[in-house]
Amino acid sequence: MQVRTGRSAFQVFVLAAALSLPVAACGIGAGPVDRAAPPGPATPTPAQATPAEKLAAAAAKTNQGAVTVIMRAPGVVSDTRLDPTAKKATMSIRIEGPGEEVVRADLIQIDTDVYLRMPDLPGAARKWMHGRLSELPTGSPLHLLRGDDHSGAADLADCVVSATRKGGHDFVGMMDLTRSRTLDRSVLDDLGPLARAVPFSARTSIGGHLFEISLDVPSVQPEHGRITYEYSRSEGVDVERPAPADVTELPRSLADSFEV
Repeated sequence: MQVRTGRSAFQVFVLAAALSLPVAACGIGAGPVDRAAPPGPATPTPAQATPAEKLAAAAAKTNQGAVTVIMRAPGVVSDTRLDPTAKKATMSIRIEGPGEEVVRADLIQIDTDVYLRMPDLPGAARKWMHGRLSELPTGSPLHLLRGDDHSGAADLADCVVSATRKGGHDFVGMMDLTRSRTLDRSVLDDLGPLARAVPFSARTSIGGHLFEISLDVPSVQPEHGRITYEYSRSEGVDVERPAPADVTELPRSLADSFEV
């Protein structure tokens, strides 16, 4: 992933926002749970579960409660904290470009209100820009809290087509990224048929939660970098609405730019 100046930097930010979580509307919240633990006498014991089922179950556990997701890619780091019970979430993104160029963005969601700030982007308001979820385009990555897969882990687990357990809590395998309902379409278009067979590695915690998923994109497309998601439990999200004096309205033209 490369960062350029001017308008390209803005486009990279949009891409990073879309990649940072695949949180948006994965629509498979209950699926992994059902695969890992179907009802009735045929329910497999943990020893009988396949590696793919174990990863699906770990993703489902990761979505139980507040969670922090760190996404790392070449030149891009995002930190997203989500508490669906309190209806609070935050995201911060930092993109490093050529030389000392840096593009940052911060996002707050409280209930149905969204606040966006991009202090380094030329022409963007330095105040918090306020929008309402009902006014954002469908599929906008500015929606941080969506459905049962707020961490985005289930969306990635649903992409697993083969998996092997490597050691106690380590897994390796292959993903079909075209199954994802959240990854930016431009990324999938760029990978083309290669998106159907992307190697990955994953680790789970002793408690059975997902700890890390790493997509080995360079093995199929050398000009792209590895994308890694790190998950950790959280006690909640400590954030409040910005002071009214620091808030302006989110321009509709800017909101529309985040549609993916």
